[in-house]
Amino acid sequence: MKRVVLIIVSIFILITYNNVYAKDTVRSINKYNDESLNYILKGYNEKQQESGFVSAGTFLKETFKEDDNEYDDIQIMIVKYDKQGKLLWKYDYGKTKGDYLHYLTYSYNNENKIDGYIIYVDNTYDKEEQVEQKITTVKVDLKGKLIEEKELNLQNASINKVIYSYNNENIIDGYIIIGQKDNKGYISKYDINLNEIWTKSYEEDNSNIKDIILLKENNIPKEYITITTTVSNKVIRFDLDGNNPSIIREDFEEKDKPRLLGVDNSYIIYGYTNEVKLDNNKSSSFYINKYTSGYEEEWETIGNVPIDTNKLLELYPVYEKEELKEYMMMSTNSKDSSIEVTRINKDGTIENKVKKIKNDYYDINSFIFDNNSLYFIGQINCPEDDNCDYDSNSLFLISDEDKVIEVKEDDNKTILIVIGSILLLSIIIYFYNFLKKKKNN
Repeated sequence: MKRVVLIIVSIFILITYNNVYAKDTVRSINKYNDESLNYILKGYNEKQQESGFVSAGTFLKETFKEDDNEYDDIQIMIVKYDKQGKLLWKYDYGKTKGDYLHYLTYSYNNENKIDGYIIYVDNTYDKEEQVEQKITTVKVDLKGKLIEEKELNLQNASINKVIYSYNNENIIDGYIIIGQKDNKGYISKYDINLNEIWTKSYEEDNSNIKDIILLKENNIPKEYITITTTVSNKVIRFDLDGNNPSIIREDFEEKDKPRLLGVDNSYIIYGYTNEVKLDNNKSSSFYINKYTSGYEEEWETIGNVPIDTNKLLELYPVYEKEELKEYMMMSTNSKDSSIEVTRINKDGTIENKVKKIKNDYYDINSFIFDNNSLYFIGQINCPEDDNCDYDSNSLFLISDEDKVIEVKEDDNKTILIVIGSILLLSIIIYFYNFLKKKKNN
């Protein structure tokens, strides 16, 4: 009887075992050249329930040749996928002039409900036209239908990030936009209907406001914290009207690319550091510093794997029932170019690696963690020795397992051989004893 149980268990292990790497589902538009998805948000339906994911990116529709010159017709796309990777809808925007995508956010109505999605783009026109560059907002509803196009009072400007502004009742009342304009960093506030309230410049030449969070105290808006670049990186705070800038940190390493994350009534600065002893003391890794609303450091964490500083580093907060549970850090391993996601608890302790993608041709631009699944967006680049329909396709990648056993490929094969050997040996023993018993009878 024990041998029968052993056989059943072995068969079950063999059937359920596929590969020690997490299962992935890859989706792509696969229709145009140079497709790329750049931003991702959780999708919503009319009942304000989470519903799949919305992403925005660009694609090369066609190339024109005129008078020995070539013109690329780059256009913008917004797509919605369900959680299994099925494409639900797609909206394309742009004329024949090369269009540029700055950002993607939710659109809120006066009842503080999400009623659609907004892309921030350069104003579109045909290549024959001569038009001054302005930033335009394009709003689609929750089903991907065009609602409104509106020009902002931002000429010859770039947008690096858009966040939401809140009133003292903690209700969204508009949008905060940052970037560079006329060779200086700027911060602008627009109301919920995208009418300009104010725009303030950071009065230093060659400056650029790269990142921003709204810092709250007791859940009441306090001020804005920004990453501003001039000759070097600086963390600068502005009041709620975009005035009175003051530096609160500027001791960054030369090659660092610091970013900000707002969590509850505190904020996080994270980026690259060379102050680690990995891979013959020549490696870079990530650091994370968490601060209170009073700018006091709560904790610091340094990564324990070498990472590629030319690739995206992104920290994602994971909430459970509106309470911060942990963080997910995405980076690229500099040794094997694999894309890795590391779990970090809310106190800053590195726990375990939850994802490792053998990366030969993926460029990841962002990711989301939702209900124990990872969703990545970016671009698939065709390998040189492969015959692809297009050189680069958009990427929507789903990893539907909540943990990864990280092993080498050789060890992966060894596990399968061992399991198979146990199964084969169990079958031989069982039939040997069965025939022996039959012969004795």
